Amino acid sequence: MTFLVTGARGQVGRAVARALLDEGRPVRVASSGPQSALPGLTAQTVPFDQRDPAVLAAALDGVRGVFLYARPEGIDTFTRVARDAGVEHVVLLSSLAVLAQGAQDSTIARSHRAVEEALTSSGLATTLVRPGAFASNTLQWSEAIRATRRVDLAYPDAHTEPVHERDMAEVSVRALLDPAHRGTVPHLTGPESLTQARQVELIAEAIGSPVTVREVSPEEYRERLAAHLPGPVADAVLRGQAARVGHPGPTYDGVREVLGRPAADFAQWALDHADDFR
Repeated sequence: MTFLVTGARGQVGRAVARALLDEGRPVRVASSGPQSALPGLTAQTVPFDQRDPAVLAAALDGVRGVFLYARPEGIDTFTRVARDAGVEHVVLLSSLAVLAQGAQDSTIARSHRAVEEALTSSGLATTLVRPGAFASNTLQWSEAIRATRRVDLAYPDAHTEPVHERDMAEVSVRALLDPAHRGTVPHLTGPESLTQARQVELIAEAIGSPVTVREVSPEEYRERLAAHLPGPVADAVLRGQAARVGHPGPTYDGVREVLGRPAADFAQWALDHADDFR
């Protein structure tokens, strides 16, 4: 069975592709950009565009399982072409944002919900993997920590329940390989709710060097987010952080339920990525 992995330039997709290759499975990596090889991956790279039926048909030829990032543009075309190509199962990397209070007003939640609904109504067997905040989101602090040992935050006391990309990938791979997980909706978080300030402290402990936090205005922080995120997404991130100040969130045991082991905590993630911050 050949697997198509989308988003392999990201932390989770790359880990999914690598784990499938380690299992000896044929893997095809989808790319919307130049068809260059990905470091550390020996998989075939193919063009991928959810809006183009011909490109999709070529990418999905002979594929039976797909790891899919949640992009609403062209999702109906994807489901139609996937059915015609004989795809048996899609594992979607969705988001717990779809369950959050006010999800109907969240750009992030709406886009993930649209993809979920398109897949579950398509007739394709689907697993909806819903993680909370990615621990790897804190890599956006890496340049500042390396250069100044300081992180500027609008809401240092905002909570998240960061989940390790390895856990998301291993759950997704188990779902791809074990038919028992088809139709399930695993909810994934790390084992604890942490403020952003505490996450900075744990990174500092991992690298063995103090890191300070400077609180900045929401307006200044939004400008920085908008430099690498679409404006509506930057606004949604900022609103989400503001709503989580002083409010620890629930944690879910989906990692244990699927893999039979506890989720990695943020301290472990920081140790695994210490070189990114040194």
